[in-house]
Amino acid sequence: MSSSLPYSYQPYSNKPGHCLIESQEGDLYLGFRIESASFPTTISAVQAGVVQCLMHGQQPSVIYYANPSLSGLENWINTLSLKPEQIPEQKFQEEVAELQNKNQQLLHSNTLDSSKKTIINSVKPIPLENFSLLELSKQLHSLGNENSESRPIFSKSQMEQLKHALVNVCNLAVCPESNFPVGALLWTNLGLFPGVNVEFQDWSLGLCAERTALINALSYGADEFFGIFVHAIDGDFSTPCGSCRQILSEHMPFSKLFCLHKDHTWSEYFIHDLLPHPFYTDSLAKF
Repeated sequence: MSSSLPYSYQPYSNKPGHCLIESQEGDLYLGFRIESASFPTTISAVQAGVVQCLMHGQQPSVIYYANPSLSGLENWINTLSLKPEQIPEQKFQEEVAELQNKNQQLLHSNTLDSSKKTIINSVKPIPLENFSLLELSKQLHSLGNENSESRPIFSKSQMEQLKHALVNVCNLAVCPESNFPVGALLWTNLGLFPGVNVEFQDWSLGLCAERTALINALSYGADEFFGIFVHAIDGDFSTPCGSCRQILSEHMPFSKLFCLHKDHTWSEYFIHDLLPHPFYTDSLAKF
């Protein structure tokens, strides 16, 4: 984590790791760098901020930054016609702190009608209580990283709720290139965080639902990841791509992946089983 600004993940460099994206609607989204041991799968701060804006159904307009050395800054400005605004470091940190305070207020306010628990129409965080996951989360916290058969299982009604929620989340996907919507729900200590695939004309700039869910969760300060639920409406068999498996293995190797398939059957895996030999070496760590 950065010492001056939280919510980045930079164990391999001291590159500038934060920006703010302002949407045409006037909302702000924090962009932060998420590094990977497999360097090409690193998510840049600009990419994270832009993707958050788009999956909230808004259009990015302005980028605020303190350090002009942000990775890919010029490319993103040109690709999306963003208005660049360099501001002093102190002012930037104040803006970020204000945004984080707003996020925390949202996090602690139950904004969903309890009678409509599985109707998800935004990527805002979902309270654990809405899916009766609070007690299960406490049990998983106490288990730590133990890979054991004693891990709690879900009830049939919970799986039914999660199924409907995943289908709703898929409807929020931004996938004009593939027309292949994917949704994810990342189960954390702070709630369930939706993610969707976000695509651009330049395919290399897009991100999958699993990684946007991680960005969403980290932007609120989540630091425990108990599991992730994934669904592709048109995918016969829904499992993460190789890049997502690498990223997930770095953040939650002993957690479970729950895949909802096209026929609405489920399969589940430990993430370390999906990528049994992930790329990592201590020699890469710089800090």
